[in-house]
Amino acid sequence: MQETILVLSSNVVLSGLIARTLRYRRIYCMPIPLQTKATDLLVINPRGIIIALPEGDADLLTQLDLGILTSGIPIFALGSAAISLCEHFGGTIDDILRSNAAVNLELSSDPLFDQINSGERVLRSLCALSLPADLVALAKASNDVIGFKHVTLPIYALQYSIERNDPDSAQLLFNFAHGICMANTNWDEDLVIDTAVDQIRSISGNGRVICAISGGLDSAVCAKLASLAVSDRLVCLFVDTGLLRLDEAQSVIDSYRDIMGIEVEYIDAKDSFLHALAGVTSASDKKRITSSLMTQLLLKYVQEEEQTPTLVMGTNLNDTISGFAQDNPIQKSKGDMQLNIYEPLLTVFKEEVVRIATTIGMPPSITQRKPFPLSGLALRISGEVTQERLNVLRGAEACFMSEIRQGDFQKRLWQYYTSLIEDPDHPKSYMICLRALQSAQGGKYAARLPFDLLERTTNRIRAEVPGISRVVYDLTPSTNIVDPE
Repeated sequence: MQETILVLSSNVVLSGLIARTLRYRRIYCMPIPLQTKATDLLVINPRGIIIALPEGDADLLTQLDLGILTSGIPIFALGSAAISLCEHFGGTIDDILRSNAAVNLELSSDPLFDQINSGERVLRSLCALSLPADLVALAKASNDVIGFKHVTLPIYALQYSIERNDPDSAQLLFNFAHGICMANTNWDEDLVIDTAVDQIRSISGNGRVICAISGGLDSAVCAKLASLAVSDRLVCLFVDTGLLRLDEAQSVIDSYRDIMGIEVEYIDAKDSFLHALAGVTSASDKKRITSSLMTQLLLKYVQEEEQTPTLVMGTNLNDTISGFAQDNPIQKSKGDMQLNIYEPLLTVFKEEVVRIATTIGMPPSITQRKPFPLSGLALRISGEVTQERLNVLRGAEACFMSEIRQGDFQKRLWQYYTSLIEDPDHPKSYMICLRALQSAQGGKYAARLPFDLLERTTNRIRAEVPGISRVVYDLTPSTNIVDPE
């Protein structure tokens, strides 16, 4: 079994950052909810546990199963979690130090601080701690205690904010995971690939392996892994929902057949999806309906198999953290039928999926594809989905994508797309909203595209796509009502 460091946190961005930082150092690390029971944690048998709370969140003891503190597993409490543990063991808070000024950080001689030097640091929010007899000081900020370890238990705590691109943050996590917990540094994409191929072979036996492909990267990687595992026993299904971008269905099928050497079975379900979405206006209902209908189509296909088939799904770790995986209707239907389900990317972050794709030789035309939800263009239409609106949005999207690629901007954008909204000033016309996002510091921000590009895009859309009266560019730095998730 893969040696694991667990990250318990109430903040998915923080836990994801810590996990990614350790994985970059080839240590396998998994983020899990802070409320996870100690018995469930012990089943995983982790080498160590990191407890991290964001600044200002000191409500640890009501969320954490305190049984893990006496489990004998090394524990490292970071940020506000260090304050809560100090109080749990009988310590007190002497003073609250809230200053952006530099403090003199004094670190004791301990394996936790290997290759980390004392000196001036800017630590945003600190509390001066008074320690009980069972705790000894590990770190001080201008003579005030901000970190400690337990005398008899393998528990460490430090008020230190883990930040992206901070070498000391990365070294601190590595020192705990490798130096104290003795976790192996053998995790990489090759290990994920080998494990996935072996598991698909083992689970599928002599039965067929079915992979529903969408044109997205996750399903493409799953299809390639399944192809490596079972070769001609793989069946790739492409369901045309009618909610795809211009010429996307044929482009996906051609990519699989001509570039990846994988045959694809095509299912035309355009009329079924359009009928199911008739009169539906809310984004949540569109997601639910498209997901449910896709599930029905896949399960109908699976039921026709003579032997128990294995369905390979492209759920990744980002889906799991966001809660998408728990709401997957296929998983809920699993107990009602003979079906094996395997998710080879379940423990892999989205950016790691890209590296896996590159490792197994997938071309840039697939690895550089941008995220596209199952509900597709339906989610980018404000209000009811009709064939006319789909055609209008599809044409506008094609113009925008063409201009982005001609300017060679696609490589630095996390996502770019268009949305359709009824123009309030022209009831029989539509407004197209252009959106281009970059990813930084765990957030998504509007890209600063050149004005000339936006002007060319606007002129093309209005000239080539009927029914559009206005084109706007959305500069909102976070998701809004027309953003796909």
